[in-house]
Amino acid sequence: MHFIKTSLRCFQVTLFAGMAMTSVAASAASQCKGVQQDACSAMAECAWVNGYVRKDGRSVSSHCKTKARKKNNNQAASEAVKLSHAK
Repeated sequence: MHFIKTSLRCFQVTLFAGMAMTSVAASAASQCKGVQQDACSAMAECAWVNGYVRKDGRSVSSHCKTKARKKNNNQAASEAVKLSHAK
């Protein structure tokens, strides 16, 4: 009985920690989500994407998105090494 209670408690703690980390990551990733064009353009970390039609014919509405982060030289060099070894 003690084993079951301990296992259940560990599961609850793990579940809570996972949910807490997910909510932090989700809020950080969505700072530009749902922002209108004027506000999006005013935010340095956001970029406005005009609507377009994909190759498969599906329409994509205009939206605000988080700008891509620039890689530092160390990251770019390590990826180049990985790519050269992949051949």
